[in-house]
Amino acid sequence: MKKQLVSSFFKNDLLKSSFGLLVITLIVKALGYIEKLVLANYYGTGYEVDVYTVVITIILGFFFFFREIIEPGFLRVFLEARQKEKVENQAWGIFNLGIRIILGITITITIFVIFFSGSFLSIFAPGFGGNQYDLGKGLIRIGIPAAIFLALSTLTSIILNADKKFILPASGEIVFKGAIVLSMILLFGSYGIYGAILGVVLGAIGRLVLHLSKLYKKISFKKVEVKSVYKKHIWVLTWPLLLGVGFSQISTFIDNGFASYLQEGAIAALSYSKKVVELPVVMFPYILSIVVFPYFSQLAIEKNINKLQNLFANCLKWILIVFIPITIFFLVYGYFIIEIIFQRGAFDVNSTQLTTKPFLIYSIGLVFFAIETILVIYYYAIADTKTPVFVGMGCVVLNIILTWIFVNKIGYIGIAWAFVIQKIVKNFILLYLLKNRIDYCIKDVVSFVIKLCGATILFGFLMYFGKMFVFESSNHSLLSKISFMLCNFIVSIALFIFFLVITGSISLNKKVFFRQFLIF
Repeated sequence: MKKQLVSSFFKNDLLKSSFGLLVITLIVKALGYIEKLVLANYYGTGYEVDVYTVVITIILGFFFFFREIIEPGFLRVFLEARQKEKVENQAWGIFNLGIRIILGITITITIFVIFFSGSFLSIFAPGFGGNQYDLGKGLIRIGIPAAIFLALSTLTSIILNADKKFILPASGEIVFKGAIVLSMILLFGSYGIYGAILGVVLGAIGRLVLHLSKLYKKISFKKVEVKSVYKKHIWVLTWPLLLGVGFSQISTFIDNGFASYLQEGAIAALSYSKKVVELPVVMFPYILSIVVFPYFSQLAIEKNINKLQNLFANCLKWILIVFIPITIFFLVYGYFIIEIIFQRGAFDVNSTQLTTKPFLIYSIGLVFFAIETILVIYYYAIADTKTPVFVGMGCVVLNIILTWIFVNKIGYIGIAWAFVIQKIVKNFILLYLLKNRIDYCIKDVVSFVIKLCGATILFGFLMYFGKMFVFESSNHSLLSKISFMLCNFIVSIALFIFFLVITGSISLNKKVFFRQFLIF
C-alpha cells in the first residue's frame, strides 16, 4: 500500500505540484508570523502597529481584489483562446490587454493617493489623528506604489499557472514576505517602521521581476485587437466577483475604520490574534482544499455524484475531528499561548491581555473558518460561483451592522465577535443550500454528532482539569509549563481519538483511512 502511494505520488504531476505549493505556502506563512513577531518585539501594541496594519491592509487590498477578479476571468478566457485559435496572438493579446488595464487603474490610483494621502487615509481610518495621522500619510505615500507591482503580479502568476508552471509564481510570495522581514530587521535602526513599508515596495517589485523572468518576451505594448467574444466572456465571468470581492474588501476596511476610533493597540491586538488563529486553518483545511479541489472538480465533471459527496462528507468529518480539540485548547490556554508567542521586547503584559481577548473570540469561530474553505471549493467544483459570492455579500452586510452595534457596546472585541458570527451564519447558509444537492442519512449524521459531543466533553474536561488543578498552581519555569501544556494536550487528544475509535466514529485501518480521501 505504501509503495503504491509513493509511486503514484511521484508519477502524478498534480500531486507533485501540490506538494511543492504546500511547502512554499508554509514558508510564506512562517515569514508572515516572523513579521508579526518582529513588529511585536519592536512596537508591542503601540500606535505604529495600528497605522502599519491599516496601510498594509490598503495596499494588499488592491492585490487581493485583482487576484480574485483576474484568476477566474482572464485565466479561463486565456486558455480558451489558446485552444481555439490557430496562433497564440489572441491569447497573448488578452494577456497584454490585462497589463494595460491594470497599469491604467493602479497608476491612476497611486498618483491620486500620493497627492491626497491625508484624505485617502481618512476614508479607511477616520479615527486617526495626531501622530497616527501623520505617520499614516507618510507610510501610505511610500507604500502605495507597491499596489502597481502586486496587481500586475496577479496576472503574471495566473498566466504562468496556465503554462503548468506553479512553483515559480508561488515562490514570488516568498520574495515578497522575505523582503518585508529583512527590511524590518535591517532598516529598523535607521528608518523605524518606515523600513517595513520600504520592504513592502521592494518585495512587490521582486515578486513581479521573478515572474517576468519567464514572461518578459511576451510583453508587448503594440495594440492587438482582441475579439469581442473574448472580452464579453471575461466580463461575464468577472462581474459577480467584482461585487463579491468588493464587498469582502469593504468588510476589512470597515473593521479598521471602526477600530481607528478606539484605544491605541486595538487594531494591532486584532491583527496579532487573528494571525495566530489562522495558523491551524492554513496547516490543515487550506492545504486539504488545495489537494482535494482537483478531485472535487474531476468527480463533478464525471458526474460521479456518490464519490463526490462521500469525499466532501469525509473532509467535513475530519475537519470537525481536528478542529474541535484545537478550539478547546486555544480557549483553555489562550492567555499563555499569546504570552509565549509575543510577550518580549515592547510587547508587555498589557499587550498580552489586550491581544488575548480577541484571540479567545476568534478561537470560538475556528471550526467555522476551517469548514468554509472546503464549502467554498465544493461550490466552485460543481460550477456554482454565484451562491458563495452572494451569500458572502449578505454576510459582509451583516458583519458591518454587527460591528457597528457591538463596538458601541463592548469596544474593540466587538469587531472580533461580529466577524465570528457572520462566518457562522455564512457556513450554515451554505450548508443549508446544499441540502437538496446532497444525499445523506440523518441517522448517521445524528449518531456521529452524539459520539463527537461525548469525545469533546471528555477532551474538554481533561484540558480544564489539567489547567485548573495542576498548571495554574504550578510555580515551575516557563519551559516546564510549556512541557506540561503540551503533555496535557497530547494525553487529552489521545483519549479523544480513543473514544471515537471505540465508538466506531473513525477507523485506524490504513486501507479504510486512505479510501476516504484517495480516488484511484
